[in-house]
Amino acid sequence: MYNRNMKYIFFPIAFLALLAAYLSFDFSMLIEREQKKNTAFLEEQMAEHIGTLAYLYGYPLVDMYEQRHNETHLVADEQIVYAPINRFYRFPQLVTPTIGGNLRAPNADTLYYSGWYDINEEPLIIHTPDTHGRYFTIAVTDSYSEVVHIGRRTTGTQEGHFALVKPDWDGELPKSVKPIITESPTGWLLGRMMVDGPHDFDIAKALVDDIWLAKLSEFTPENRPPTPNKQSAKKIDLLKSLEFFQVMNEVLQTLPQRADEAALLAQFKTIGIGANKIFDIEQLSDATRAGLNQAIENGTNIIDASTGSPMPTKDGWIILEYAGRYGHMYRQRAMVVKGGYANLPEESIYPARILDSEGNALTGSNRYRIKFSADNLPDVNAFWSLSAYNLDKNRTLEPNEIERYSLGDRTQGIRYEDDGSLEIVLQHKRPEDISNWLPVPDGLFVLVLRMYEPSEAMLSGNRKLPQLERAL
Repeated sequence: MYNRNMKYIFFPIAFLALLAAYLSFDFSMLIEREQKKNTAFLEEQMAEHIGTLAYLYGYPLVDMYEQRHNETHLVADEQIVYAPINRFYRFPQLVTPTIGGNLRAPNADTLYYSGWYDINEEPLIIHTPDTHGRYFTIAVTDSYSEVVHIGRRTTGTQEGHFALVKPDWDGELPKSVKPIITESPTGWLLGRMMVDGPHDFDIAKALVDDIWLAKLSEFTPENRPPTPNKQSAKKIDLLKSLEFFQVMNEVLQTLPQRADEAALLAQFKTIGIGANKIFDIEQLSDATRAGLNQAIENGTNIIDASTGSPMPTKDGWIILEYAGRYGHMYRQRAMVVKGGYANLPEESIYPARILDSEGNALTGSNRYRIKFSADNLPDVNAFWSLSAYNLDKNRTLEPNEIERYSLGDRTQGIRYEDDGSLEIVLQHKRPEDISNWLPVPDGLFVLVLRMYEPSEAMLSGNRKLPQLERAL
C-alpha cells in the first residue's frame, strides 16, 4: 500500500544522489580549460597592444635596416643605388622621373650622394672638398632618425675631414679631423650639392666625386681608400612580416638605451623585445603570433592614416616643425620616415600643400597660379624651389616635354614683374608662355616649396606664404 509520506523520503535520497554526483565530478578540467582560454586571450591582447606601440617605435629602426641591406648588396638586376658599407653612391645626374633610386619625393635642384655607415668597430672619416661657398650638406641620420649636419651652414665650405664617432668612443683622431658624435653606431648619410643650371653640372659633379669616406684605420688625408668587392644578396622586405620584430630586437641590442625610455622598453620585453632578449618567431605561441600579426596591421594603418590626416598648416601649407628632432613623438617619426627622412628645419624646410585656396584637392586637370610679392619672396640664405609630385604614384616626379622638374630662384629664363613680384603657373598642359610654367602631373599631386638655409623669419613663421589659387 502506497504511503504518501514516502515522497518525502525519496526526495532527500534523490538530492543526496545528485549531490554525490556533483561532488564526484572533476571540475579541474573545466577550470584548466577556462584558464587556458583566459591566458591565450591575455597573451593575444597584450601582444597586439604592446606590439602596435613597438611597431610605431621600431619603424625607423627596421626601415633603415631594410634599406641598408638592399642598398649595400646587389639585390636586383636593374638596381640603381649600390655602395658597400662606409662608401658613397653618387647619383650620376640630377633626379628625373626615372632616376631617383629609393629616394622619396626627391628634389631636382641638387646632386645626391648617399651611403650607409657602420662605426661599431672604429670611426668613419668623411672628406669634403672646398666648394668655394657653394651650398652642400650631408645629413647624418642615426637609427632613431635624429639628424646632425655637415655642410655649408654648420661646418663651412673649406676642405675638411670629419669623423663619425659613437658617444662613448675614447680613441684619438688625427689633428685635422673634427669629431661628429652620432647616437647610434649605424645610420644613413644623404648628401646634396647645389647645381646652378646645366652649365654648372660638371663643376658640381666634380665636387661630389671628391667627397669620400674612409675608416680610421685606412685613412690618409691625400688618398681615398679602394672600394671593396661587390656583394650579392636576396632583397629583404620586413615591414609587413613578423621578421619586423626580430630585426627590431637585433637593432635595439646595438643601441644605447635612452634613460627616459626605460619604462617603455620594459613593456616591450613582455613580447620578447629588449636587452638580452632573443626574439624567436618559431617559439611564439599561437596567441602571441596572432596578436603581433594584428599589431603589424594596426601599426601600418596608423602610419598610413597619419600621412593622410590633417596636419599643422600655415596659410594652407603643411609644415613639419619637428623634422629631425622627434623626442617621444613616435607616430610622427614613423610617418615622416615613411615619406622620406628629413633635414633639420634650420637646414631646409619643405612646406607642402595638397589643397588649393578653396580647400579642393590639387589635380592636373585644373590650372593654378601662385604669386609672390616682391617683399614676400622666400627668404633664404641659400636658394629655393617649387616641385610637384604624383600623389598616386608614391610621390614621384612626372615626365614633361621641357624636362622641368622644379622652378625657383635659379631657373633660367624665369620672368619677374616690373614691381619685382613673381607669378608661377602650374598646369599639366603646356601653356603658350613657358617662362614661369611648372609642369604638374595629370592626376592628384602634392606641391612642395623647398627653402634651403631659411631665414629666422621663415623659421619663426613671421614670413607669410602665398596662396595657391585656381586660374580660370
